[in-house]
Amino acid sequence: MFLETLSFKIQPHADIELGFSRNELDYYVTLPVKDITDETGLIITIPGFGGLANSTYQLEKLNPYLAEKYNCIVVSLNYFGIYRGGVTKVDDYFIHNIERIYGVPSTYWHNISSDNDFYVKVGKLLESKGLSQLDPHCQALKITEQNEYQSFGFLPALDNLTVLGDVLKRYPAINKRKIIAYGSSYGGYIAMLCGKFAPNTFSVIIDNSGFSRSQLKHIVGREIFENDYTVTVNYNNKLYTLPFAYNNPWTIMDETSPHYFGDSHKHIRNLLIREHRVKSDTRYYIFHCEEDQIASVEDKDKVVALLSNYNSTYYKRVGMSDLDGTLFKKYAHAMDASLRKLFDHVAEQDKEYGLMKERGENEFINNEVNSLNCGNKNYIFNFREDFTMNVTITDNIKTDYNLISSFQLMGDLLDICDSIDEGFSFIIDKVSDKNYNDAAVVMQDIIDAHTEMNLRIDTFSGFLSENNLHAVSTQFKNSLLAAVMHFNHEYWDLLELELIQQVVPNFLLWKNELHNIFTPYVTN
Repeated sequence: MFLETLSFKIQPHADIELGFSRNELDYYVTLPVKDITDETGLIITIPGFGGLANSTYQLEKLNPYLAEKYNCIVVSLNYFGIYRGGVTKVDDYFIHNIERIYGVPSTYWHNISSDNDFYVKVGKLLESKGLSQLDPHCQALKITEQNEYQSFGFLPALDNLTVLGDVLKRYPAINKRKIIAYGSSYGGYIAMLCGKFAPNTFSVIIDNSGFSRSQLKHIVGREIFENDYTVTVNYNNKLYTLPFAYNNPWTIMDETSPHYFGDSHKHIRNLLIREHRVKSDTRYYIFHCEEDQIASVEDKDKVVALLSNYNSTYYKRVGMSDLDGTLFKKYAHAMDASLRKLFDHVAEQDKEYGLMKERGENEFINNEVNSLNCGNKNYIFNFREDFTMNVTITDNIKTDYNLISSFQLMGDLLDICDSIDEGFSFIIDKVSDKNYNDAAVVMQDIIDAHTEMNLRIDTFSGFLSENNLHAVSTQFKNSLLAAVMHFNHEYWDLLELELIQQVVPNFLLWKNELHNIFTPYVTN
């Protein structure tokens, strides 16, 4: 039996938070032996810290197993920040704090040509001081490969959704009722974020021991004196602990910095925001050790309590009695769980549904716009039916009472726009058939609707952010008046041209402006 694995490269989504340049995404697709049909599902397996999509385990053990047993295309990708790397940098910050705390001159760190040289120097220093570990102020840097940094969940989730869209485009026969995201530890957290950002796309999401919110030690470890990463060094047969930070650009100290990690960044990464949840058919399977010292089980309890209001949710709090040596092996973070057996366990729990959801619709197919209110910013996810996605960040909506009271009205106005759109199609058909009376009746209805809508918008327009609504509304109104003139003078050929070339295009500009302005309000 031979399962084919293919590799692809695609352009990633832009880094919309910090604006760093992005490298191409590389991802790997394992195909089942059977032909791909409308019964073939899709599984995204998401590696955690220290894992790579093209590792031997992923490409030779986990992914082929899932592809063949569950008749699925299985996909893994090297998302942003996955190349954590191991190269050490001894920078001025480290040297200054070592000198300040231990009295070690900067010349001590000369002539270091390898990580081992550095470890020996630190081991010798700690031995001389009678210490077993460095002060947390003395974090050297680990340099992330590919000039990347720790986005902590956000860009990795966008990368997984971007690749998902590309795979759906490459293999259009895929059963869109059977799309699964599966991750362990950090990978489980990324899977959960994918479900938050695209709540109607996945049939099943499996999270083994994932985080529930951003972890500042992985983002600004030096500023809060917590280790992102530790290395245990054996020097003269004694073990010493060395703290490290990664070369992240983030700061929580300087609010004026463009790299400030503020509340909006925390909210978009937080699985506990009730306002970010909608009811959907996605079923969640969540596993977490009761004594997890890395990802909070108490946070996960809260996530499950929240999710249960919106989704079918299975939650297993793994205790000592659940350790069986095959599925769950350790009473610690991620339980050293067998990822193949864990998926089998989920499939057994989900056998009533066969890992599928009722409908094949998803955010891409429906051209969904999901707007997530994150404090002073909105993160707006625009999914497109060509299976691409564009995410933008806008200043948050104003929360003046007069504007809040108009949210329902905004939704009603957008619905009227859809009716006007249908009305113009009716008018053009009737004019083409020379049925001018019916066309005139609907035209008058549209003019009345436009006038009434502008009166309603005037009641709250002063609370909206800067926009181009007045200009496009006036342009639309002028083209309507020109069409009415052609009606009155029975210039039927000119009327049809005016409708097709001026009125409808100007209406669509007006409608799109309304949609862009109102959508962040009516979706929150």
